Amino acid sequence: MPSNLPPIIAWDYQFAPNAQKSRNYLYKTQTPFKICEQPFLLPRPALLSLGITYRRVPVLSIGKDIFCDNASFLDAMQELLEREGKGRELKRGRADRAFEAWGYRSFWVALATVPAGLVSEELGEDRRELFPIFARPDFATLRQNGLSELRSMLETAEKDFLSGEEGPFIGGKECGMADLHAIWMVKWALQTIGVAKEPGFGKEAFPKVHAWCDAFPAHDDAIQEGQFLSTEAATEQIKGSEYACPEVGIDATDPLQFKGGEQVSVEMTDATPGHHPQEGKLVGLSASRIVLQLETGLRLHFPRIGYAVKRAG
Repeated sequence: MPSNLPPIIAWDYQFAPNAQKSRNYLYKTQTPFKICEQPFLLPRPALLSLGITYRRVPVLSIGKDIFCDNASFLDAMQELLEREGKGRELKRGRADRAFEAWGYRSFWVALATVPAGLVSEELGEDRRELFPIFARPDFATLRQNGLSELRSMLETAEKDFLSGEEGPFIGGKECGMADLHAIWMVKWALQTIGVAKEPGFGKEAFPKVHAWCDAFPAHDDAIQEGQFLSTEAATEQIKGSEYACPEVGIDATDPLQFKGGEQVSVEMTDATPGHHPQEGKLVGLSASRIVLQLETGLRLHFPRIGYAVKRAG
């Protein structure tokens, strides 16, 4: 479908479950995007050259605005698509945030289901500050319990979320934000790391869950010719773009009482303190978003939940 949106780039790698969540959204809304594939392990020179020290993927750019978390990216995309007026945005519901919380809980549960053979010592060290579970010496013993927990969550999805007769989505035939928020880790576990092949996880056990997953495109099949950008091409494209999102402004009633233009540092609250903070000039602070401007001219957007803002230095 033709689009008048600014250029969108996913700076990620397909195996990452969070990257699959944002790609699920882009595929379901038929939004064209390019991919600048990033290394599985640090360092990530392409992002560092743009002044981005934040370390998780995906990092997603819409024009010259960069989003360091799916939460702020998805909100921005919904707003852009609604303004576009072509009806491509996903339907919203009152329970969307509840499904979002359930989806993030499924992330932590599903990490324990990763086969130990996929977690090298190098990976464990690289992710130690983010996901300590991978560095645990007893990681290999956790999988059966992880599968048991995941199976309980699939039971909830099968019998509660997908209990209607229409399907295949939570609300019936139309995919909504609730589906996007709830399915990403379920689909990743069943299809990407092969949990569907485990006894008790196949289509005979969870037919509605599998139909739900199959209603989203398989990521390998969805890649189009010419979709990948080199680092040089992606860098040139983002620097030559315009800002895509309206300014957020500074909320004078915010408890932090920061002023626009202050140098601040943003870091994840669920990682070790001081782990890969992002510094920049504060240009936006609202109830839902933190916005920094970098010396490169790029604007970085973070959600308020899950991130701490401090004065730099």
